[in-house]
Amino acid sequence: MRLPSACWCAALGLLLGVLPAPVQQRAGAAQPERPSPVVLLTIDQLRADYLDRFGQDFTGGFARLVQQGTVFTEVWHDHAMTSTAPGHATLWSGRFPRHHGIISNDLGVPDTRYPLIGGVRGPGASPRRFVGSALYDWLRAADPGAGILAVPRKDRGAILSVGRARAATFWWAEPGMFTTSAYYADALPDWVAAWNERFARGAWEGRVWTLALPPSAYPEPDEQPWEGLLDRRGNTFPHRMDSVRELIDFPLDGLAHPRARAHRRACDGARRRARSGFAGRQPV
Repeated sequence: MRLPSACWCAALGLLLGVLPAPVQQRAGAAQPERPSPVVLLTIDQLRADYLDRFGQDFTGGFARLVQQGTVFTEVWHDHAMTSTAPGHATLWSGRFPRHHGIISNDLGVPDTRYPLIGGVRGPGASPRRFVGSALYDWLRAADPGAGILAVPRKDRGAILSVGRARAATFWWAEPGMFTTSAYYADALPDWVAAWNERFARGAWEGRVWTLALPPSAYPEPDEQPWEGLLDRRGNTFPHRMDSVRELIDFPLDGLAHPRARAHRRACDGARRRARSGFAGRQPV
């Protein structure tokens, strides 16, 4: 299947954290510029060559990263288990799985002692298997007012991005809304509940997911014989976004368009929360 848009890919995993505020300077000393937020995107199957292959189509976030950022061309995971749970724990702790304790997805965050909240289905979850500290702990040690927001699609992506901290951590769950577990809260914050309600009212129903460019602009066909069936109506674009009710009857990982909805909602929720300000800081 083609890469339809940069936003769809970027929404696969997103964590936004506020850096520590500048330390107090002596009277008369120039105040340093306040650091910007840190945004980490973790994107399954986004090969390094895609940044060049689809570079001419990037106009937003990816274009800014490539054109204004620093691109490292020789970066490797130096451990065998590159699944979501071990990978996120390693990214945010700087330690190998044998040290942080997350050695697989199955032995990652499932925890029946902390059920999900907000009327969703799914197993409970917590970071109880994670050992040691992570980036957010170090930020809080430098500045107790530092804040963080994790909104990936999966529980393991969200939870292991903040270590063992009880922070603003949310993920997508059936029947089509964002949740968290009792490890983090007894009830969803108002902004998450309102966000869920906005989509529950059918905000996506009837929309069509189309290619970013005309079909003739792509050198490869839309469907290949080795592709699995991701959509019961076929693999080719366009994909109609039906009611979120579909998530009740079909597995999330078995549908292309509900997965796209979840990714897009993660981006939308992070933007809304950041613009309104969080952790007591000014809007970003």
